[in-house]
Amino acid sequence: MQPERQAPGPPATVLVVEDEALVRMMTVSLIEDMGYRVIEAASAEEALEHIREQPGIDLLFTDIRMPGLDGFALGERARSLRPAIKVIYATGYAEVERTASPNAQGPLLSKPYAPDTLNEEIRKALGDDRGPN
Repeated sequence: MQPERQAPGPPATVLVVEDEALVRMMTVSLIEDMGYRVIEAASAEEALEHIREQPGIDLLFTDIRMPGLDGFALGERARSLRPAIKVIYATGYAEVERTASPNAQGPLLSKPYAPDTLNEEIRKALGDDRGPN
């Protein structure tokens, strides 16, 4: 007799934060195509509103260089509000180093990132049990 398989739960929710509209649109599309639920924000301030109001956000995928609050500071604030949230940082600037924020926890992807790399990093961050259905 084989063990009974549980029905898959809802897909993980990824909050994508990117101030450049075209990059945000492409990233959202890639992540949705991977099977995740996506919420998008054009700024760190907008992202923090989503984090405060929507308890189901599993992963924050954020650009580092944005006007106002940068991605590293956003990651720290997000974790102060939701200690269990996972964070992946992205940058188009080769000179950005993790030393810009020693408290940053999570991988740093260089733009442009390959869809396979993005998928792999999201799956690692969330763990296999929270992957897309």
